[in-house]
Amino acid sequence: MARLNEVLSGIVADKKITNDEVATIRTYIEQDGQLDLQDVKFLVELLSQAKEVCPAFDELFFPILKDVVLADGKIGRDEQFYLLKMLYADGNIRYSEKQFLVKLRAAATEVPEEFDELCSIAFAAHPTNWSVDGPAPSSYSSTSGF
Repeated sequence: MARLNEVLSGIVADKKITNDEVATIRTYIEQDGQLDLQDVKFLVELLSQAKEVCPAFDELFFPILKDVVLADGKIGRDEQFYLLKMLYADGNIRYSEKQFLVKLRAAATEVPEEFDELCSIAFAAHPTNWSVDGPAPSSYSSTSGF
């Protein structure tokens, strides 16, 4: 666990995932020779702490996420949690994330209604400037109580 925290903090210290860091990330997740939910957790945590992500990270991340999520062909509830975190934890729903959801759904053998709802909400959401309760207000009035 200490090694994981060390890797995480070193990579996202500047809130960016760069091309140079992708090799370090790849080495870390390939250490045990198998991809699993722990690797997905690690990658999603990296993504949620980064404000900028290079295309090389997406090229590493999305195939791993797809392989792990669809290991049994189904998109389960635990897996949906990490998909939600991927989408919303960094405050930015990226176009590449939406495209990934489309490809994931097409490849799944069993898709629960909750996943379709997750996708509908993500596709309709503004990519930035939102909160859990809906779009973030641009300013608060003096009578709003805040």
